[in-house]
Amino acid sequence: MKRTSLKALACTLCATLALAGGLVLTGCSGTDPEEAIRADLTTNLDQIKNLDDAAIDELAEEMGDTGLEDYGIETSELIASMADGFDYSIESVEVDGDTATANLTVTSKSMSELMNLDYDEMTNDLMSAIESGEVTADEEGINAWAGTYIMDLVNGIEPSEKSLELTYVNGDDGWELDANSNNAVSQIFI
Repeated sequence: MKRTSLKALACTLCATLALAGGLVLTGCSGTDPEEAIRADLTTNLDQIKNLDDAAIDELAEEMGDTGLEDYGIETSELIASMADGFDYSIESVEVDGDTATANLTVTSKSMSELMNLDYDEMTNDLMSAIESGEVTADEEGINAWAGTYIMDLVNGIEPSEKSLELTYVNGDDGWELDANSNNAVSQIFI
């Protein structure tokens, strides 16, 4: 497998996770804006925190063919691994007129670790596996090895905390995240 193929696999994996993590919070309304915003955040983030097998399978099915199957990576397995360890806490919600700021602490795995993958080391590990006979030097054997290697890396990523400051705007449909905040939420795992 060429180094460019290894990079393509890692990039495909990151793109798949970007789609899986494409959470977009819906609008919320209520008499108490702070309470409505907290409820919106809780409802949506709990969907990730409490993912069960059925929800993971549904999300994987919605994503369709990701190309990761060629490497023996099941999209549902990837989503489950990335969601493992996800948690959050709403630190504060401050309302000022028609805008509000919600401060959260999110604990999640970050795919940025895969973007910093040492492809030379991965290639050396592959060559050693081929030389030892652990892996066949054909496309199928190499792809299977690469898929296992990448999933081992994903499974080994330790969740870390990050702070998010999200801006809600009160519009015609109630309180909604502004574009920048929607983008920040959709990239929790990236």
